[in-house]
Amino acid sequence: MLPWRQMLFAAQRHFGIAPAPFWSLSVLEWRCLHHPQSGHADRAVLGALMAQFPDQQEQVKTDGSH
Repeated sequence: MLPWRQMLFAAQRHFGIAPAPFWSLSVLEWRCLHHPQSGHADRAVLGALMAQFPDQQEQVKTDGSH
C-alpha cells in the first residue's frame, strides 16, 4: 500500500501543492517531483510546463445553448 498521507504532506510542505492538484498528478509527475534525480524535473521545470500547457476549463453555459 502506498503511504498516501505522507505523500500528500510532502506535496504540501515541500512543493506547495494543495490537495486537489496533488490528486490530479500522474504517478510519473509525482515521481519527478519527489525524486528529481530520476526524472530530472524540479519546481522550476514544473512551473514552466504548467505555463506552457495550462489546464483548459470548459465553459458551462447556463442559458441552455450549446
